[in-house]
Amino acid sequence: MKKFLVFLIALGVMTSFTFTSFSKDLKIGYVDIFKVFNEYNKTKEYDKILDERKQKAEKQLEEKKSTLEKMQKKLSVIKEEEKDKEQAKIAKVVEEYRELERTAFIDIKKARDEKMKEIIEDINKIIDDYAKKNSFNLVVNENAVLYGDKVMDITSDILKIANKKNK
Repeated sequence: MKKFLVFLIALGVMTSFTFTSFSKDLKIGYVDIFKVFNEYNKTKEYDKILDERKQKAEKQLEEKKSTLEKMQKKLSVIKEEEKDKEQAKIAKVVEEYRELERTAFIDIKKARDEKMKEIIEDINKIIDDYAKKNSFNLVVNENAVLYGDKVMDITSDILKIANKKNK
């Protein structure tokens, strides 16, 4: 029994030395992907473009809405025999309004999704290149890290590289 206990202790000591020496060879870093994404100049530039498209669509919708309101006011003062024609025109404008609203925002969402995918791919490529260049064995998202020494945080390096490449 005593020999078995000595064997277990010796095995534990050897294992801890093995893991300690193995872990010293690993180079691990982490990145706050959300911070890089949000502070990446390419993201900011594209957000401006999308915002302009959204404002343009909203302006067109507001113009259609104003036209519709004018038509509805006119409806109350016209003769009975002309009301049917006017209501048909109103129905057509309402349909155009809804179609414009649907397509404008769907197109904007689709464009945004495509650009987000492109930006994420850019960031992943930058991280991959950085990790290879600096001999990292593992780079993880900061959200997956419960504790990490700030020395392992490479977020600012990745952000600098990303924004430098985008200029």
